[in-house]
Amino acid sequence: MKRIIFHIDQNCYFASVEMISRPELRNVPMAVAGDASVRHGIILAKNEPAKKYGIKTAEAIWQAQAKCPELVLVDAHHEKYEFYSKKLREMYSEYTDRVEPFGLDECWLDMTGIVNDYAEAEEVALEIRNRVKDEFKLTCSVGISFNKVFAKLGSDYKKPDATTVFSDADWKEKIWPMPVEDLLFVGKHTADKLSKINVKTIGDLAKTDGEYISRYLGKAGAALWEYANGLDDSPVAVTGFKRVPKSIGNSTTTAEDMTSDRQIERTLHMLSESVAQRLRKHSLKGTVVQITVRDRDLAIYEKQRILYRPVDDAKPIYEAARDLFRESYDWNKGVRSIGVRCTKLVGSESGEQMSIFREIQAGQRDDKLNKAIDDINRRYGTGVIKSAAESDVVSRQNKDAGTCKDPFHPEGNLE
Repeated sequence: MKRIIFHIDQNCYFASVEMISRPELRNVPMAVAGDASVRHGIILAKNEPAKKYGIKTAEAIWQAQAKCPELVLVDAHHEKYEFYSKKLREMYSEYTDRVEPFGLDECWLDMTGIVNDYAEAEEVALEIRNRVKDEFKLTCSVGISFNKVFAKLGSDYKKPDATTVFSDADWKEKIWPMPVEDLLFVGKHTADKLSKINVKTIGDLAKTDGEYISRYLGKAGAALWEYANGLDDSPVAVTGFKRVPKSIGNSTTTAEDMTSDRQIERTLHMLSESVAQRLRKHSLKGTVVQITVRDRDLAIYEKQRILYRPVDDAKPIYEAARDLFRESYDWNKGVRSIGVRCTKLVGSESGEQMSIFREIQAGQRDDKLNKAIDDINRRYGTGVIKSAAESDVVSRQNKDAGTCKDPFHPEGNLE
């Protein structure tokens, strides 16, 4: 049976939700923004009048205001966005039991067997769009195709409040001329690499030898080549399905550029603690630690290391991240942001045998200690009890630096 997949994308979602309670903002340029007092003050969403001024999501607030001095800024209210997202998914579930979220404002629906052809699919898409307007005072765009990737392309193709069909009969003539960066999971870095081999459109990618693309871009390249050729057969998850994370990470942009090892170590340790807690929450362990460093000119450096055993403890994660940073960063420029991520995850109860090696035995004892610390913090509040490693890092850095300010404070400085 031919698959028919919908991708539904809410238009200007955060801004549209804010305008439900403030309809006077519908006809003036408005944007939902982060905190303007710190450096991650960026545009999170904008309405249609703001788009006409060239305002873009993720650009700095000051850049947006330079384009449109009368721009109205609204604080974000994530609890509202989550509420409407849940209600929208409940409505979609009236049509199919396969509703897979892709962020708060997007969903795939598998309509195979529910609609008979693309003409009927368009009728149902129109019904959904009208219900979104009538019941929620929002608008959405719907992409319809025979796989998830092309359905996603369709919802981006025409906005706002539109339906686009890429059928199995006409998809090449419509999709292949599109810029390659329009394809799902092709970011700027990948698009730049593809441009170097003269791959500028989705059609260019599709017509390039698949084995060559796989060698050039790695495993991701093989997947992108399949997407460009319409070979995506990934299923739409059943409603309520929870995807097992493939990686767990955390990152931060500090209020001022970090310029010393002490600042980096303190920040890496806090990030490692957060990653470790989330690993334990999901009953997972990481076998690879990766760091991502962005310097003051926004250049990105990534390095990773395989661990000697799967871990969910902050200490080995921190030590691997610290060593990766020391080995790879030469301090020509200050560090604007840094992230820590664990990948190649395995289940905590994966049958790991007791090792005769002292360091692994010690790590297994740490697992039991971490579980006890997590239990105490759950009962009495986060931070009531800290690991010895965390206390050691903080006390050592305080001793070295004198007064040690919080790097996440707008005036943060560990010097």
